[in-house]
Order: sequence, then C-alpha cells, then structure tokens
Amino acid sequence: MIKLFQAKPAIHLYQLLVFLMLTIPYHSFSQESFVYNDLTYKGDVQTVLMHPADDPLGRPIMLLGTENSLILSFDVLGDMAYTYHYTLIHCSWDWKPSDLQPTFYLEGYTEDQINDYRFSLNTLTPYIHYTLKFPTAYLKPKISGNYLLVVYENEYSPANILFSRRLYVVDHQVSIKASIPQHNRDPKYSNTHQQVDVEVAVPAYLGNIPARSFQLCIQQNGRKDNMVSGLQPSQTYTDKIVYEYFNETLFEGGNQWRDLDLKSYKYQSERIQRIIQGTDYYSVKLWEDERRHRRTYVSEKDIQGKKLIQARQDQDTDIEGDYAWVDFFLAYEAPLTHGEMHLLGAINDWNVDKNSRMKYNYQAKGYEISKFLKQGYYNYQYGIRENGTQKAETELVEGSHWESQHEYFICLYFRKPGSIHDLLIGTLFINSHE
Repeated sequence: MIKLFQAKPAIHLYQLLVFLMLTIPYHSFSQESFVYNDLTYKGDVQTVLMHPADDPLGRPIMLLGTENSLILSFDVLGDMAYTYHYTLIHCSWDWKPSDLQPTFYLEGYTEDQINDYRFSLNTLTPYIHYTLKFPTAYLKPKISGNYLLVVYENEYSPANILFSRRLYVVDHQVSIKASIPQHNRDPKYSNTHQQVDVEVAVPAYLGNIPARSFQLCIQQNGRKDNMVSGLQPSQTYTDKIVYEYFNETLFEGGNQWRDLDLKSYKYQSERIQRIIQGTDYYSVKLWEDERRHRRTYVSEKDIQGKKLIQARQDQDTDIEGDYAWVDFFLAYEAPLTHGEMHLLGAINDWNVDKNSRMKYNYQAKGYEISKFLKQGYYNYQYGIRENGTQKAETELVEGSHWESQHEYFICLYFRKPGSIHDLLIGTLFINSHE
C-alpha cells in the first residue's frame, strides 16, 4: 500500500482516501477471475485517461507499424511519488486472454516503467500526476488485436495492481463501409432505434477463408453494456462479406447527452446549484435532473458521453486541476422494483457496475449518487438495468429518438485457420447522422 503522507497528515483527506478505497471493488487477479476491462483497483487512483497523443477525446487506437503514440495519464492522491510498472496482455475479440507467450506479441521487454510524474500545485486535494507516452523503445506490440494495459506497483501481483485499460492495435487489411438506414427492418423500432449495416471488402488472399474466421463488433459511443459483438456475416461473396440483420444490430436511439461544466470551481455554471470549498476538496451540488422520456427531441451538441479533463485557461490542468465530490440527483416518483438506476458515460469509465449504481432517496423522491471528479467537462445519462441483465436501457428516463447523434465504432477481427489468436484487421468510425 502506498504511504500517502509524511508529516502533518490531514485528517479530512485521510478519511476521504479510506472512503474511496472502501467503495472501489477489488478483483482477484488470475486467468480465471481477472476482469479484462477498464477497471481501477485502488481508491487513491483517480482520472485515468488513455488517448491518442493529438486527440484528448480520441479512442486508444494504435496503427501497427507506425509511429503514432498513445498518452496514458492518471493521478494518485497524496504526496508520495513512486515509480510504477506496466505490461500489455493480448486478448481475443471478446476480451479474454490469448493463449500466447508475451514474446510472441511484444517487442522488447515484457514490462516497462512509468517514471514521469509531477506534484499537484495549489490544489486542495494533493496528488501526483503521472504520464506515459507509449509505445516506447523498450516495449511495443508486434501483432494487431485487443490489448489490456495493466499498471502495478513493484511486482505483478493481485495486491499491487492499480488499474487496467483496454486499447486497440489495428493492422488495416480490409475496407469497411457502414450505414444507418432511415427505416429499420422492423417497423416498430423505426422512430426509436438505429440500425447499423456493415459491408467489408475482402482482399483475394482472404476470399476463400471460412466466414466463421471473422468476428464483427459494433460499439455505440464508448458503451460496453450494449455492445453488439461476435457477429457472423449474414451474406458472403467472393469479394465481400455483409452484415445485415433484422434486430441483432439495433441500438436504442436514446437522446443527446446531458452536460456538466466543472472547468472552474470559482463560478457556478448552468447545471451547478452551489459550490462549497472544504479543507481537502470541493463539494458541488447540482440542480436536480428530470426525466426526458416524454419530451420532444432537441438537437444539441455534445461530446458523445466522453469527458474532457480541462481546467481554466490560466491553469495547468494536469497539476492544477482540483477535485470535488459532485452530487447527482434524478427525480423519480418511486423506486424501481425490476432493476437498478445507473449513471452512464465515461464519467464511470463506461462501466455499468456497483460504482455507477444510484441509490433511491425516499425522502427526496429520487435517485442520487456522488462522484469524485477532477475539473473538466463531462457528459452523462441515466439508464435502467433490469435485474438479470447487463445492458442499461435509457428510453424510460432519457427518451429514445432515431434522430439522436451517436458515434459507432466498428471492429473486424480475424483468426487465421489453425491459429490461436485474433487479429484486428479493420476499424471504422461512423456518425449516426452525417
């Protein structure tokens, strides 16, 4: 465990750290039980970001054999700095560990260090900001596919893992086209859902390979709970494969994302009711949110559920951006009996789990949740996950409209007959309405 303080520890921050560490679930690390997902295992680790070097809102994608880089950054609360280590694990199309030795998919060493850090400056909440630009000369991927980046202290063991993040290494070998037709094949979803059709041009050297060697995955914005994955072609031709289904590629149209401007704690933006400066952090109470399921659709610009960590222009966000407990509240007449209410978006690393689940306040008649957030700009929505399911539905809270703007991320994986690993041979981004 990292020792956070030396002299004069602040009791309020100590209590904050204890609370954070108790509210973050710990996952045992083994091939069978380790979850290959975007998860944070230590409560003192905050604001983990991974994106292309030139695009803070971009998805963590690397092009195999090129010089494009990704930036990994994160904060560790406290005032003691350490050198951390990281490694990459190659995964299958469905995010399970590939049965490969690291030397098969990694060039150089099997682990590298993160030793670029700076201490926070003039913040109520003290922290150390870490940055890594990779791949490095000491570690880089050799093959395409899904990868899990794992950051840990000292040695690679369950007790030492700080967090894990997914990234994609693509070797473009095919051309992908996709469209969202104005009329869905199932008429009852025409006004509320969006259907994604995909066509892949296959080069001659892949033309005679069985269709089951290909796996298609479609992701709406960054959501993983409603991702369509493992699709087989609906039609195959000598030079292309087609994915056109009746309901399998339907997504809720949903609504535009709600926005929250936390770039400064010196003024109250539209969504903020009050800001209180404490000893070790700020407290921000938002105005209550209301359901939008009966409202007419209104087109508004958003960042498609993402988060942009950015403070005021006169601040260095990395080390001068401060933290706050932010209270969300959704007015709701009565508690759900068939499911759970969740806060959705990059604000929760796109996970629908115990950390995104909201609690019902019987006195105030609504769902509430508090999140510890760094200064920045956030998108979010509310969704209901019915008991026994993994997907959160947004229609009953946010409404669902075919006209909504969404970004779809399409990945095509290929497993060569006789091999034991999946390669990522094509990706595509499309917007629901260009």
